[in-house]
Amino acid sequence: MAFTPEEIKQKEFSRVHKGLDETEVRGYLQTLSDEIEKLKSDKAHLQSIIDDKEENISRFKAVENTISDVLLQAQKTSEETKHTAVLKADAIIKEAEGRSDQIVNDALQKARHISFQTEDMKRQSKVFRSRFRMLVEAQLDLLKNEDWDYLLNYDVDQQKVTEENIDILNKEEENNQEQINNQAVKSEEDKPEE
Repeated sequence: MAFTPEEIKQKEFSRVHKGLDETEVRGYLQTLSDEIEKLKSDKAHLQSIIDDKEENISRFKAVENTISDVLLQAQKTSEETKHTAVLKADAIIKEAEGRSDQIVNDALQKARHISFQTEDMKRQSKVFRSRFRMLVEAQLDLLKNEDWDYLLNYDVDQQKVTEENIDILNKEEENNQEQINNQAVKSEEDKPEE
């Protein structure tokens, strides 16, 4: 049974002989009524605070739900972005590997071509060197030939040149030319094949 402060104040008691002091009872009831009124006021105040808190909690729950939804959406977006990034990275890696293979193959092909050219140039240089050496040696042989001494000491005025001397000189020149040709052929045959 709920009591109101007014009911407590207005409460009437039956009178008995040798009963209680009415002033004391009334004072006690007044104090009790004030305390109940204060408690009701506190209760109303606390109920108001609880209502505010519940409203705040409802708002926080709504915000929490929104944040949760946003987080889920962000996580989903993040996973999709990550998946897309992985796919793009794989595609870039495959493309880079393809390009690197092509670059390596092109470089190897160019290196082989340069190597072949280098070897060909070496071979041609050896042939040129060999021929040049034969030519220089043939020229040195000609310079060492005693015919130079004969020609340098020959006095045209003192001795008459005959057809026989000219034939001898022509034959010696042919022999020298034949020696040069033989040396060139021999050098080509002696050269190791590559």
